Formats: sequence, C-alpha cells, structure tokens
Amino acid sequence: MAPDERLVAVGISHHTANVEDRERVAVAPERVPVILDQMCAEGFISEGVLLSTCNRTELYTVPGRNGSADRLARLLAETGGVLDRSLVDKIYTKRDEAALHHIFRVASSLDSLVIGEPQIVGQLKSAFRLAQTGNAAGPMMHRVMDRAMSVSKRVRTETDISREAVSVGRAGVELVRQVVGDLKGRSALLIGAGQHGKVVARALLDFGLDELVVANRTFERAADLANLYNGSAIPLQEVDRYLHRVDIVVSSTGAGRLLLTRGDVSPALTKRRGRPLVMIDLAVPRNIDPSVNDLRGVYRFDIDDLAQFAGRGKQSRLDAAEVAERIVEQATERHWKQIMGEQVSQELGRIVKGAEHIRLGEMARIEALLSTLPPEQSVAVDAMTRAIVKKLLHQPLHQLRAWAEDGNIEQAQALFTAFGREDEEDA
Repeated sequence: MAPDERLVAVGISHHTANVEDRERVAVAPERVPVILDQMCAEGFISEGVLLSTCNRTELYTVPGRNGSADRLARLLAETGGVLDRSLVDKIYTKRDEAALHHIFRVASSLDSLVIGEPQIVGQLKSAFRLAQTGNAAGPMMHRVMDRAMSVSKRVRTETDISREAVSVGRAGVELVRQVVGDLKGRSALLIGAGQHGKVVARALLDFGLDELVVANRTFERAADLANLYNGSAIPLQEVDRYLHRVDIVVSSTGAGRLLLTRGDVSPALTKRRGRPLVMIDLAVPRNIDPSVNDLRGVYRFDIDDLAQFAGRGKQSRLDAAEVAERIVEQATERHWKQIMGEQVSQELGRIVKGAEHIRLGEMARIEALLSTLPPEQSVAVDAMTRAIVKKLLHQPLHQLRAWAEDGNIEQAQALFTAFGREDEEDA
C-alpha cells in the first residue's frame, strides 16, 4: 500500500494548549471546506476531515504526495493566517492505527474535557458533512467515520459513561451558581442560539432562572429559542444595551471574534450599582474580552475555567471509562485490520487490472500476427496468456492477503509499491 494511503491525525486540544492558543487555530465552519479544498489542490492531503470545537482543532487525513505528518502539523499551525512556531510544539501527530485509536476515543468522548459528554458526536458528524460538501471525504474517511460512529454508539449503550456526564454548557451554569448562588430571581443574557445555547438555556431554567434573553446573529433563531423557554429575543448588535439589567451573560457563538469589549461592559457598571455580573465565554475564538475581568464587580470565565466543574462526577464514571477504553482498544485493532484489508482488496484489484492491461497491450502488438492464425489458435493464445498472468500473480497475491490478515501492512506496502513502479515503467 502506498504511503499516501495511510491515516494521520494532527491536532491541538485542551490537553496540550490553553484557550488563547486554541483560538489561534480554530476554524469557522464556513472556512472548513475551503481549507480542505486548498490542501487537496496543493497535494498536502488526498482526503480529510477537519474538526474544530471549543476544545480541539484536529485534522484527520490521508496525506497526499506533498503531505508528510510534520508538514500537516505546520499547516494546522498556519490556519490562523500566519505560521505560529510556538504552536507547532503543542500539536500532536498520530499515525495509522494510533490515529484510528485517537479518533475512536474522540468520538466516544473519552478524550473530552467532560468525559462522556454527548456533544462531540454531533460535532464530529458535522465535520464529516462539511468534508463531504467539499468532496474531501474519500473512501478512507468514510470507512473511518463509519467505524467511529459505530464504536461511539457501543460505548454509549454498553457502558454508563454518559449517565453522569455534564455538557460544557451545563458546567458553565454550575460555575455561575458557584458565584451568584440560587438562580431564582436572576436574569440571563444568552448570546448564541446554537446547540451549546440550547443546552445552556435548559440548564439555566432547570436551576430556577427567572428571565432569559437570547441574542443571535440570525434573529429568527434567537426568537425560536426564546419562545421555546418563554424568554425574549434581541438582535445581536443590541447586547451591550442589556448588560446593566441581567445578572449573567453566557456567550457561545461561532462569530470568531470579540462581541463584547471592555468598552462595551464598563458603561453598564454604573447602572448596576454594585450588582455583580457573571460572564461565561464558551466560545473559541472567544467572544468576551478577557480584560473585562479587571472591572470591579465583573467575573468573567472562559472554557478553560470550567475544568474543575467539568470534572464533577468524573470519579463515579471511572469504572465505565475503563470499560469504554477496552471497547475502543479492541475495536481499534479489529477495525484497523478491516480497513487495511479493504484497502488490500482494492490494491489487489489494481494489480490484477494493471496486469490485464499489460497483457492486452502485448496482445495488441501482435494483433496482425494473430489475425493470420485460425480462430481456435487465436483463442488458445489468448487463454495461454491469461493463464500465464494468473500463475505469475498467484503467489504474490496469496502472500499479500496473508500479510494483510496478519496485520503485516508494512510488508504488503513494500510489495504494492513495487507493483506500482512496475506498472508505471510498463505503461
């Protein structure tokens, strides 16, 4: 199997980088197909999926003719527009079976800030759809994503890992309660009506929030979410006008920029008359200027501050996580052999097809001579050449199948490469 048909995962996550670093490589959904298309066009990848969430940006790919794993890591560090060399050391690279294992752990929420959280499955599916939109998801990515979803489902159904899990959004609400206490009589401004926004809205109301105000880039989506929870909707550009009247601000948008600056927040403090304002920024890149935390009475937190709350319930899920890890380990070994076996079958077909192409080419070269033979002799020559090709290929193909079944992919790869060179020389 040629080197450009192997699996590579490169990424940066909450395990290796803080929110400041993660937001420098975060990718807005509308940019994902563009980036993948450019990587394909320039030969860095032959196919790939780009996942970008508040806690990770990862590229799962089959490297192209110009795409070594190290080069892909540098490309990921350049997604912010310029090469940030300080980020390169924080980007991890996983190859082949280790890459598949990592993807399975991500899909099963074993690698999440909140172990067992359910959002990652939807985020991974969305990333795969974006790759399909840009025609970047080829045979390998379809196989990998299909297996990842299957393993994720097994983990959720065969273990209790999700039973006590809290989402990032709910962890943010827990943090709010630590600061302001009881939410009864409190009001909140929710910026962002996406999936995180829905989770946050539900959690706020579950803990007794009295008033919910929703702002979103698309006013209709804000109105839909507000109506669902008997709240009110406002245009996104008016959020600063509500800062003096709410107790809590939770922002979770994909705007990719600051929506509230220190200059927006400061004027509201006089009207607040000392009432504290809690601001939770769940977005990456961040929506709320970190410097507002220096203002008297303002308590701003971002995604990294949620770690202590996201860990709640983790201890009770450790046994389930251990079972889940074993499921992932076993599934990785099994599915990697299956994926490689499927690629072996494709390569075997390529070799047989290439050999037949050569045979037909040689037969065409003596077509004039064959035309002078009686029909039965011409048929015999054709049958003889078929038999020769079949016998010559029998042992190599048998050995390739055996290596694939045993997981000796490197040996199979060397022979596949040799066949590839031979085909090129004879073309």
